[in-house]
Amino acid sequence: MESFLIVLRDQARDPKRRPDRTLDDALARLSHILSQLAPALGVEYRGPFVGIGAGREAFCLAVRAHEEGPNGAVWAARVCSAAPHRGLAAHWDLAAVSRLRKPLVAQALPAFLAGYHEAVTAAARADTAAGRRLLALSQALDPNH
Repeated sequence: MESFLIVLRDQARDPKRRPDRTLDDALARLSHILSQLAPALGVEYRGPFVGIGAGREAFCLAVRAHEEGPNGAVWAARVCSAAPHRGLAAHWDLAAVSRLRKPLVAQALPAFLAGYHEAVTAAARADTAAGRRLLALSQALDPNH
C-alpha cells in the first residue's frame, strides 16, 4: 500500500490523532490523484458532511466540475457548502482545510471514496482505468477490507 494511503487510513481510524505534515502531504496527494481521475470519470458525487461542531451539515465532500476562477470548470474533489441554495459551491481543496477540519475530512474519506465508486459504477464507468484506480483507493481505506 502506498504510504500516503497508510497515513489517511490511520487518521481515519483514529480521529483524535493530531494532524501533522504527513497528513497534509497525504491529503495533497489524494487531492492531486482525484483531480486526475475526476475529469476522466465525469461523474458527480456528493459525499459525507465535514462541518465542524454544530455546523456539521454545513459542508460536505463533493466531486464535480467546480467553477474556479477565469479558467472555468475544473473537475476535482472539494469541500463544498452543503446548503441547497449554494449549489455545492467549492470552498477548499482537501489539503487546504483548517487543522480542525482535517481529521473530519480524513475520517470521511473511506465513505466518500466508497460512495464515489458506487456512483461511478452506476454510471458504467467503473471498468475504465480511472474507475479501477478509484476502486483501489476505496479499498485501501475501507476499514473492512
